[in-house]
Amino acid sequence: MKAQELSHKYATAVFSQALEKWLTTLGSVQDKLDSDPALSGKLQDSDRSFSDRQKELDAVVPGDSDQYTRNFLYTMLKDGNIGLLGDVIDELERMSRSGPLVQVARVTTAFSLSDDDKEQFRQRLRSKYGENLEFVFSVDSALIGGAIVQVGDKVIDGSVATRLEAMSNRLGVK
Repeated sequence: MKAQELSHKYATAVFSQALEKWLTTLGSVQDKLDSDPALSGKLQDSDRSFSDRQKELDAVVPGDSDQYTRNFLYTMLKDGNIGLLGDVIDELERMSRSGPLVQVARVTTAFSLSDDDKEQFRQRLRSKYGENLEFVFSVDSALIGGAIVQVGDKVIDGSVATRLEAMSNRLGVK
């Protein structure tokens, strides 16, 4: 086995082990928040002191969690973002599958796309944004027609609903 392949193998093992530990702890906290909406509300209540909210959070963080994970959760709590924990877990899981450089291209259309249509979206978006894209396709009939594409922080809104709203605003129709 070449040194480069062996190095990659070891690095992958360390990455997987470290990420798994984080995901286990974060997932445990998220499960407890999902099962106790009142606790979730208390943690997000900015009228309560940070130290009170921190004590509430400490009660649901597994005892064997390392200080780095706790500090991460405290930062989310302090910033008022503990409600995003599920989304953070989803992103970490995506990164563990595809790597941190992969971006998600979210394509929302008014109707389900055929496999050929999906492939056309993939080709066009990869030519514009590069090969490191993972695709999520969804349907929202409220769009009426067209599509909304989001890659990272860039949004391309080609939906009929948005065009009709813009036209209505230009005409002063409410």
